[in-house]
Amino acid sequence: MVLTEEEQDYLAWIKMKGVEQGADKKAREMAKDLLIEGDSVEKVVRISKLPESEVLAIKASLDQK
Repeated sequence: MVLTEEEQDYLAWIKMKGVEQGADKKAREMAKDLLIEGDSVEKVVRISKLPESEVLAIKASLDQK
């Protein structure tokens, strides 16, 4: 099967998006683990590179449990 250049570009874009989504999921999992261990929001933001608002949302969901 031979792909056109446009199809190859599209497949590369899909792969890149998948990698980005995987990295984002991993960062959220890390943030959750750090918060469970008692690390501060500031430290979790610094280490995970997630926005503070997202870390606070993760913390809020943990506090509800």
